[in-house]
Amino acid sequence: MSERRARGTSPGGRGDRRTSRTARSRPSHLDTRGRPAATKRTTRRKPGTAATKRKPSGKLARSEHTILGLSTGKAVILAAVLCGLALTLAVPTRTYFSQRAEAAALAEERAELEADLAALRDRRAKQQDPAYIRSQGRERLRLVMPGETPYIVQVPGIEAPAPPPMSTRTAAPDPWYTDLWRSISEPAPEGPR
Repeated sequence: MSERRARGTSPGGRGDRRTSRTARSRPSHLDTRGRPAATKRTTRRKPGTAATKRKPSGKLARSEHTILGLSTGKAVILAAVLCGLALTLAVPTRTYFSQRAEAAALAEERAELEADLAALRDRRAKQQDPAYIRSQGRERLRLVMPGETPYIVQVPGIEAPAPPPMSTRTAAPDPWYTDLWRSISEPAPEGPR
């Protein structure tokens, strides 16, 4: 008895025969309740042939054009979406690259300023040293400490070159229109009355 239950049959021995017989004996155009089933016709196309439609005039119509496997309308919509994305991303991308360039320029300027600051700190430290101040006074200003005697050695040929002599050539007189302009623009000197 347990074998029959395990196989799915009823104790009477009939099991599922009744349901299977009724399903087999029922016509295919009726559904499970006995009503007429909605039939669906399928047409098989031969592989490799293009889909064609017949126009009312009886001529065959060409299939819709495709671009990269998409219909023309879908390709146009995809192109519009891609152009919109490109235009949307263009401004932030340009801003990103300009800010990167600006950040690089500012980093370079900061490095230069830090180098200048380090040089100025070194110079300030030197100028606070009394020995450096004395040496600069001797070299630049030719100062001496009290009780020292300064000597200046003049070596021939090291002196400053003599200024070139003034030319003895007389200046050319001004053209007539310059004199005319001066007489118009400058007031006449007042003479004794």
